Amino acid sequence: MKTRARGLLGCILLLSAAPLGAGEGPLAVHGFVSQGYLQSSHNNYYGESTRGSWDLTELGINARYSVSPALSLAAQVVSRRAGEMYDGDPRLDYGFADLRYLDGATLAGVRIGRSKIPIGFFNETRDVAATRPGILLPQSIYVEGLGIRDFYTGVDGINAYWQWLRNHGSLQLDLGVAVPADLQDETKAAFLRLPRARGDLELDEGQNIRLLYEDAGGRLRLAATYSRVRTRYRPGVEDSLAAGRTDVDALVLSAEWNRERYSLTAEGVRRELRTRDYGIVDAREVTEAGFYIQGTWRPRRDWSVFLRYDRHWDDLDDRNGRRQSALFDTLPNVDRAPHRFFQHQWTLGAGWQPDPAWLLRAEWHHIHGTALTPALDNPAFDDKGGRARWDLFALQVSYMF
Repeated sequence: MKTRARGLLGCILLLSAAPLGAGEGPLAVHGFVSQGYLQSSHNNYYGESTRGSWDLTELGINARYSVSPALSLAAQVVSRRAGEMYDGDPRLDYGFADLRYLDGATLAGVRIGRSKIPIGFFNETRDVAATRPGILLPQSIYVEGLGIRDFYTGVDGINAYWQWLRNHGSLQLDLGVAVPADLQDETKAAFLRLPRARGDLELDEGQNIRLLYEDAGGRLRLAATYSRVRTRYRPGVEDSLAAGRTDVDALVLSAEWNRERYSLTAEGVRRELRTRDYGIVDAREVTEAGFYIQGTWRPRRDWSVFLRYDRHWDDLDDRNGRRQSALFDTLPNVDRAPHRFFQHQWTLGAGWQPDPAWLLRAEWHHIHGTALTPALDNPAFDDKGGRARWDLFALQVSYMF
């Protein structure tokens, strides 16, 4: 682990002993530490998992300060080490001023700064292990292996929210607008579907809207999320790509049914991707889609077991990936096998939470395809390498305060 990541860990452990918490004054400080281990039969996931990898470490510390009943300041710093994708350098996950207004059963507010994007059920809290439905989130919805995790978690801009509380339940509306910004290299590679583009990819504009309903007992939750992203590519020196644009429109539908010992969760996504003007790549319109369904059983308060089925296609009109594989045969220095364009998997997992601070999890994934598997951990993917069918076993221990 890098020195800066170790330093952040020391800060977290020190602050965890400090008497700062919700309800103890205007300042509340919390955090988390998670360490994972991954072992795969083929293909690497977060490090050399075919040999066993400890390269999944998550550290975070957050603080919230109430300036007044109507204004608060909040920020979170996160260090994430995940194979070749993330090296553990601390980054600002979110940092915003939250101005809110409460009138009876109606709460409204606006957050200015870097905020979490409300997508589905889990995007806003995906960094905290206890809030996730497993060690690895359902990748068809909450993509992490393609380098766009940071892009969809914390974005600079303005976010407004309204919540209506009634006897039968609550209805919440979230609306966000992002400001233009340069995108990171891993995000650029994911949007362009090319690993070594020399230029810069800029976010021109982005909007997100989510409508979330929850009945009074929390037995039923329903949500719909729409995201709109417009990006522009500026070529670099001796670049094989010309100036171009990549636009993404995504719709996520979510539903959850809860009982004391059982939960059933399902989410689906449909993404429309349009690329044009890149020179060597013709203008394309692709419909990407996926869904998952997960059943969770809680035999005791401190134990949970789940079974999840997850499916993803890079192109609904080419579900086996053969046509997309043939397209990459025409590009220089890049060859990709058909399994790089879809990924389907079964996941069986269990979790034990002996007290609110500690969580231990284990899960097994049986996977067909590699579309959502980190390319940076698998250089052979660019030469039609990799295995289409493989298994992944994961363990994780988490501490939260």
